[in-house]
Amino acid sequence: MGAIEALSNPSTAVQWLLDLARTWSDAPNGAGPTMPTRPFKTLRKLKPAEIDELVEQYRAGSSVYQLAEKYGIHRITIGRHLRAQGIDTTAPALSEDQMMEAAQLYADGWSCKKIAKHFGVGAETVRERLHQAGVVMRGPHER
Repeated sequence: MGAIEALSNPSTAVQWLLDLARTWSDAPNGAGPTMPTRPFKTLRKLKPAEIDELVEQYRAGSSVYQLAEKYGIHRITIGRHLRAQGIDTTAPALSEDQMMEAAQLYADGWSCKKIAKHFGVGAETVRERLHQAGVVMRGPHER
């Protein structure tokens, strides 16, 4: 590919270089380009006392998102710290009371899809939870 073709329809990398070249100084001293600044987060290691505090706050009702903002670290990192302390951060899709109601609705002939819509969860979640609870699942054409 020639230079004219490369510049008339530049790839992402070539476009980035062209944008970078626009930032170069015309000063005769040969001052280089000024790199565009990008926001970044500095890695921050939590102290054991902070992890204990984080666990207490999570158990008291703080969300993973709230804790991530408070400690200045990513929510996934918060989840890793909590899991390392033996805490499961995944919210149950259906409470035990909802599971009992879902099982009854299924026995009454409701489909998993209809039950899922009723509780605001996915149909596959309902099917899995019913199966885990020991509910005998109907075939696709049974009612």
